[in-house]
Amino acid sequence: MDAVLRARPEVRRLVAGWFLLALLALALSTACAVMLVAARIPLPGGMVASVSLFRSALVLHVGLAVVVWFLSCAAGLWTLASGGKASGIRLLAMTLAYAGVLAMMLALFLGTSAPVLANYIPVLDSPVFLLGLGWFLGGIALCGVSSIAGILKQLKGKSETWPIAALLSIAVTTIAVLALAIPALTSGVPADAAGFEVMAWGPGHLLQFAHVLLLMGVWCVLGEQATGRAPASRPIVVTLLSLAALPVLAAPFIYLAHPVGSAEFRHAFTLLMAWGIWPAAMLLAVRLLLQLWQAGRAVWMSPQNLPLLLSILLFLLGCAFGASIRGESTMVPAHYHGTVGAVTLAYMALGYRLLPSFGFTVLGGRLIRWQPVLYGAGLFILAVALAWSGWLGVPRKTLHVDVVTHYPAYFAAMGLAGLGGSLAISGAALFVFNIVRVLRTRRVGIVQSAPGRQWSAAWALMFVCILGSGVLVIFLPDSFGETQVSALRDPARHAAQKRDEEIARQFAEGAALLSAKQYQAAAGVLHRVLELAPQMPEAQVNMGFAMIGLEKYAMARDFFDTAINLRTTQINAYYGLAIALEGLGDLEGALGAMRTYVHRSKPDDPFLRKANAAIWEWEEQLAGKQAENPPTAAVLENEKGGIRYPIPEKKFN
Repeated sequence: MDAVLRARPEVRRLVAGWFLLALLALALSTACAVMLVAARIPLPGGMVASVSLFRSALVLHVGLAVVVWFLSCAAGLWTLASGGKASGIRLLAMTLAYAGVLAMMLALFLGTSAPVLANYIPVLDSPVFLLGLGWFLGGIALCGVSSIAGILKQLKGKSETWPIAALLSIAVTTIAVLALAIPALTSGVPADAAGFEVMAWGPGHLLQFAHVLLLMGVWCVLGEQATGRAPASRPIVVTLLSLAALPVLAAPFIYLAHPVGSAEFRHAFTLLMAWGIWPAAMLLAVRLLLQLWQAGRAVWMSPQNLPLLLSILLFLLGCAFGASIRGESTMVPAHYHGTVGAVTLAYMALGYRLLPSFGFTVLGGRLIRWQPVLYGAGLFILAVALAWSGWLGVPRKTLHVDVVTHYPAYFAAMGLAGLGGSLAISGAALFVFNIVRVLRTRRVGIVQSAPGRQWSAAWALMFVCILGSGVLVIFLPDSFGETQVSALRDPARHAAQKRDEEIARQFAEGAALLSAKQYQAAAGVLHRVLELAPQMPEAQVNMGFAMIGLEKYAMARDFFDTAINLRTTQINAYYGLAIALEGLGDLEGALGAMRTYVHRSKPDDPFLRKANAAIWEWEEQLAGKQAENPPTAAVLENEKGGIRYPIPEKKFN
């Protein structure tokens, strides 16, 4: 990229600093992915990770791979596109980012930190981790804001289009960070996992638009280098980039129209990303595919250009899987492993292209040629396998062996996922190895040759921030009502408290989704509650009502029966059981359950009138049937004794 050669030496060192942080995040996330893949391979006697360790590794893998890796690459591209000078603000931005990542990693060693698997921005329940995440996002936002003026200046009279993608991605990222920071500053850090999930839902969706914008910009650079011409005229590319960013303007209206955290709020952002994030990128992808096809096999199969082709195909595959999502199954990670993998592969290809501009010689050999193929093929296999298991109904964010019947198809799908994941991990590790190998060809590093006084102050500020975080953790109570010291003294009690908080949060969210008649979403949330608390009758009852909403009456009956067996005084279970049995055609059983509900209800029960009306209606229907077919003596004896024959369970899709 010509922008590297035009940039001042100090700016190039800043760019290199951001890319080195991205490389560090990719290396650490790859290490976490090793355990995740090993835990998913369903082999007898294989590694069985604890649920807590699995979830903590999942938090760090997603946080480092999706948040730190992507945004660090973005910051490097913003700095590169802006040019200018290495001002103190830019140094402070990168210092905050480095300090934030170190604090996030430090949280692993400060006692028990419960994982919070919030979508898009998962966290560890630790003030150090949250503080580090805040520093990192603050550094990213500061880098973006300080780069706007320089990018606008660079765009004057230039024909390159990728800086426009950088400028638009800065605007989108700034909106996302503000949407995350404003509630945190006004209302404080959420007191439970549900609050953080709600706070991060909108910003997490918005960040995906920024990633797609930069992906399109990198595609333009790689496509022009591969074919010798731009994928389209400048006005067309600018139009596509604008269309990719335009849906973000709906975000403020969503915040104004719906209460934050409501089912309507969540659904609106889901629709925004489902329909707004892919059309412009897909049009550009199709255009690039046509150009590569016209250029001939020798062009698109060359080691330098094959990563671009694989990135485009992975993105299209991820979009196809995204359109197939119907619930909280592994179809969701199949979708984002395709799209996220496409962005990562494009950044890897760009990284190889940028090294010569920084004065490094890219070494040849099979390791360089095969690394993108290994990574891309692994992600393709992994995404297909996860989609297959999702079609089988395997839930996401769980160790599946204990919750899924051991069908041969399940083992085949997850075994294939293990193979694809292993290949992808090998490809990511090989990329880190290749870059480090190239960097070792030059003894004087890039960052170390920066002006000593400025960098000394920057690193000193970073260590002061880290030391300050330790003081805050030890002496200040966190937002969850206890100090980190007490958590260190009694980690078991702390973990149990966080587990209870997650159960309460998930149960409340499931109840809210039931009230909003979002039955499929409610079932997904309540499934997590029952994983944590299978002996909770209230959760069994709510899951039963969710099954009634989905018209799966046999499953609803089983949940209500379980709730009654756990607690015979759970009267709403009798009401739900009556409705489920009516759906199965068992009016006699429904009548008995509803009579029990009426007998045990209080006089002011708001559903009592409806229950009595149902009893009267069912009695009339049964009376009509008995008039047509008089019961035998055996049947009368069974009814007198309160005996009900079992109803064969029906199967539902």
